Amino acid sequence: MDRRAFLGLAGLTALGALTGCSTSGGGAKGAADGGVGSLKMPTYVPFAGPKPDFPGNAKGLDPGYLSFPASPVKSVKAVPGDGSTITGLTYADGPIPPPMDSNAFWQEVNKRLGVTFQLETGNDDGYPTKFNALVAGGDIKDLMWVAPNQGITKIAQLAEAKFADLTPYLSGDAVKAYPNLANLPEMTWLAAIMNGKIWGVPVAYSAFGQVWVGNKKSWEAAGGFGAKNLEEFFDKCKQLTDAKGGKWALESAYVNAVAQINQFFRGANTWRLENGKLTHMFETQEYASAIEFANRLFKAGVFYPDPKVTDIDSKLANGTVAAAVKSGAGWVGTPATPGYGTAWEMEALVPFGHDGGKGVHQLAAGSVGFTGISNKHDEKKVKMLLGVLDYLAAPFGSEEWLFLNFGVEGAQYTKGQGGEPKKTKTGESELNFSGNLKFIAQGPEYLYYPGLNDTTKQIYGAQQQFLEIAQPRPHNGHYSETAIDKGQAITSEFYKVVEDLVTGRQPMSALKGAIDKFRSGGGDKMRKEYEESIAKGH
Repeated sequence: MDRRAFLGLAGLTALGALTGCSTSGGGAKGAADGGVGSLKMPTYVPFAGPKPDFPGNAKGLDPGYLSFPASPVKSVKAVPGDGSTITGLTYADGPIPPPMDSNAFWQEVNKRLGVTFQLETGNDDGYPTKFNALVAGGDIKDLMWVAPNQGITKIAQLAEAKFADLTPYLSGDAVKAYPNLANLPEMTWLAAIMNGKIWGVPVAYSAFGQVWVGNKKSWEAAGGFGAKNLEEFFDKCKQLTDAKGGKWALESAYVNAVAQINQFFRGANTWRLENGKLTHMFETQEYASAIEFANRLFKAGVFYPDPKVTDIDSKLANGTVAAAVKSGAGWVGTPATPGYGTAWEMEALVPFGHDGGKGVHQLAAGSVGFTGISNKHDEKKVKMLLGVLDYLAAPFGSEEWLFLNFGVEGAQYTKGQGGEPKKTKTGESELNFSGNLKFIAQGPEYLYYPGLNDTTKQIYGAQQQFLEIAQPRPHNGHYSETAIDKGQAITSEFYKVVEDLVTGRQPMSALKGAIDKFRSGGGDKMRKEYEESIAKGH
């Protein structure tokens, strides 16, 4: 699956970091108290590849390219594998690639990695079930992707019992032996750290959270996709809505809309930390105000009338809906998105303050879980497997990235007039295997939209503005077992009430009961675990 279309597993419900400093004890000196302790984070060494038109930075700004790099750089010095067969478990969604024996691309991956890669997959709904079944049966694969917030429990205990401690290989300057892993920003690594040790290689993802993406042409009629305050935004939404004419300002994802409006009120990024104490965003006045404003928008009829709509991308592209919420890495979509590159231009809404000041942008975790290595191997094998992950984490602008994403020229892709790779019919099928590999390891995010230079510039500019008002999660890099065990369930139940409040099916007075249920169902325990970790950690 293309990461730019990857939403569900990216944590749209903002439950919090999957992993980080555990409260479960164990580990090296300075780590048993739940903190990173004396651990040296992997040294960050940015990739020295083709110069981007717009430079990125360690804070999360993505490098932007207006044309495909003419001379990709080799990022891996030698074939990492030892000729053995390795196994893996990862996520898959969408078309199933041809099996290894009839997939020339998969076979070439094996050749370039120097292994025979037997990769099993599970889909969104079934991945936790498959993962947990393999663990229960003792069938730990060489490489196992640990998904965030998807029902995989006891992560810290699992890592201690079944995964190799990668701290000696990756902490500090040791990571320089794997240049593509050293190219991963520090915040990305927090996903793989527990008990003061590094238990895997993080799967990089955008540092930017959800954004409201607007159809530029639609919003031009209202003076542009932006506002100085809530009243101006409300008026613009009403202006763009014409139910009889089949036009609505906003998609009907009510929970996501509330999350965006929460940024207008400068609300918490899941949790708010003050004097060592955490307050969940559900408990704040800002979140309540966001719900009330969303209810006002609903009463004004500006939301698309069908909350179960499945083709929102096409409706956004053709102007039926003027704005929809997307994840930070999926603002534009993929070439498979209806209207991509032809029918519409997009722009991202930079949160404004409800009162005329500035809003905030809630940063994401910068990763989607991590890939652990089985502890059944000796040091030589672990280093080999790290070499495989290093290859798979090749960044945009490298020879390895070009191969992993498009295969071999003439077989899986051809070059367009601007030198950009285009998949062949064979490639469209065989390269579905490439999508599976992205959830084992991948390089950092980047901006490259062939033929859409204005869009690239717009996103890069928006990212710069987002960073100026960025608000990180205070619990990033900290671990709560309760959040893993119960967070998804109690948050989903709370969001059902939020939908009722937005649509008027329940009165605002029902919010208090929902908060109480969230707290007693695990919210208070999550708070305690995070607070203990924060107090003893960094």
